[in-house]
Amino acid sequence: MKTLFPSTLIIGEFDELIQQILHLKGHQKIINNPDIFLIDSDYSINQIRAVKKFFFQKPYNHDSKIVLIKNADNLEIPAQNALLVTLEDPGENNFLILTTLKPAGLLPTIISRCHQIKVKTKDKTNGSIKSKILIPTGQLTDLKIDKEAVLPFLKEQLVIYHQLLVDSPNIQTAGRIKTLLTSIDMIEHNVDPNLALDYFLLSS
Repeated sequence: MKTLFPSTLIIGEFDELIQQILHLKGHQKIINNPDIFLIDSDYSINQIRAVKKFFFQKPYNHDSKIVLIKNADNLEIPAQNALLVTLEDPGENNFLILTTLKPAGLLPTIISRCHQIKVKTKDKTNGSIKSKILIPTGQLTDLKIDKEAVLPFLKEQLVIYHQLLVDSPNIQTAGRIKTLLTSIDMIEHNVDPNLALDYFLLSS
């Protein structure tokens, strides 16, 4: 199984990405999952203390245990400080996933201890559909999936970047389009879709 970074911070719209990561680790659901600890309402230091106890126990029916803190910027400052040590070393087969739409609400020390994945949303002017642009910030091998998922994702990104180029022409966007076209061509010529996804995510 491909490695997931022990501590990950998702910045931006996160629900779809979380499901991909959980599926990667063999977790099909969040609710009533004894190996997932969810924080999405109580952001006190007591919850962080409970996280430490949760990680101390062995997984119940999965290979890993995951703590998911949604909208982590809501964590009280004492709770954020208490989380720092756990972020540095969650323990073997333990993973911390934090999400935020407001990274400014997190301590810089929290951000620096996490692998960051940034997801930017852009509203299309001709409809209510929100399209997502995945912005690479490092090795994102954890999100690799099969051809049936990678190819539609890349084609969706191509549509978005084409619209961006129309709205605001620039060399960087044109370069991303060229990279996307190459990645799609790789898959259509039966190259491993994971390699094609890597090419897109890691190309500057």
